[in-house]
Amino acid sequence: MSGAAVLSLAWRFVTSRAGIVVIIVLALFAWHKVDKNSAVRRAVTGYVADVEFSARTAELDELKRRSALFAIANRKLADEAARAAAEADAANQELEHYVSTVADDCAVDAGLLGRLRNR
Repeated sequence: MSGAAVLSLAWRFVTSRAGIVVIIVLALFAWHKVDKNSAVRRAVTGYVADVEFSARTAELDELKRRSALFAIANRKLADEAARAAAEADAANQELEHYVSTVADDCAVDAGLLGRLRNR
């Protein structure tokens, strides 16, 4: 069979009802495969976006929780530092008072001695 005869036969088949039905079925099958792959890609992309969004939301919630705990701890530490500074200042003032009551010859007077014994 020559090339022209094959082409003529193929042309008659393509233009016949059976040929048109076969072409339509093949086209629908190809469209179905392409559309299914596209739908799968869209679904996977959507799932990945949802998972990433959930992960980012959880991460943000955790950072907010840690930030709140840090603020509480920071306030407590500042309060303790202020309290310690006040106690240190009071101790320094008490020490200054004791030092000021000691004579130059390093003798302790009776009032200081009494206060020291009460401690």
